Amino acid sequence: MGYLILEMHGGPEYAAIVTDQDGNNLVLDDRLEAEAEAADCQYPMIIEVN
Repeated sequence: MGYLILEMHGGPEYAAIVTDQDGNNLVLDDRLEAEAEAADCQYPMIIEVN
C-alpha cells in the first residue's frame, strides 16, 4: 500500500500529484511520512493507493 499527495492550490480543478526531485510521482509507504510531506503543501489531500 502507498500514499500519494494531491496539492490543490487554486482549487480541485488544478490538482497536481506531488513529485520528487526528479519529477516522478512521490509515492510514500507510511501514512505519517505522507502527512509530514503534506504539511509543506498548499491544500493537500492524501490518497491511499493499492
